[in-house]
Amino acid sequence: MSKATLFDAAAKELPKPALDYLYTQKAELADRRAELARKKLAAATRPRIAAEAVNIGKVVEKIAPSLPGFPVTSSDCRSLLEPIDYVVFRGLSARGQIDSLIFVDVKSGRSRLSYTQSQVKSLVECGKVKLIIAERPEVQ
Repeated sequence: MSKATLFDAAAKELPKPALDYLYTQKAELADRRAELARKKLAAATRPRIAAEAVNIGKVVEKIAPSLPGFPVTSSDCRSLLEPIDYVVFRGLSARGQIDSLIFVDVKSGRSRLSYTQSQVKSLVECGKVKLIIAERPEVQ
């Protein structure tokens, strides 16, 4: 209470301490409004940027074999795209003889394998891979 300044609210002019306090509060309010506007813009922009990055990633996954630096011969690749991007039949295009099968999933940045992709990886590493030859059903 000792720091309080008394004044007459009916007076035409507020005392200097009251005006100083009022201007400080108005400035703080303006700063808070500006910060809120920045946060609102960021909240609207961040999901859009993330969505664009995902879409670009999906396009790159589809054309990855034709880009420089792809680790296998593009003509040996066959697209699956879900859950693993490619199955590679190594040697097929060059010699007509398949030396090995390779599963390739294209990732960029900090993206990680999905749960399903991790399962595929584990199964391949454990050797739990089969080839089933199914008879074609009769068409009537």
